[in-house]
Amino acid sequence: MTDRRLEQSRSFGAAAGAYQRGRPPYPAAAIDWLVPAGVRRILDLGAGTGKLTRLLADRGFEVLAVEPIAEMRAE
Repeated sequence: MTDRRLEQSRSFGAAAGAYQRGRPPYPAAAIDWLVPAGVRRILDLGAGTGKLTRLLADRGFEVLAVEPIAEMRAE
């Protein structure tokens, strides 16, 4: 990975708090549309600050959240 690409891949880490505060929540209807009937386990890949992860878990899904940026996970 080039230095520029590495820098870009880490750019969300510096703004994790602002992202958490500023990003609107996902509408509940989006989950109804996105998740097929009968699904119980979901992989949230690139989970960010966990906004979608929490919504899925609150709906009773078993969620595995994967987020490579430590600052985003910390939020």
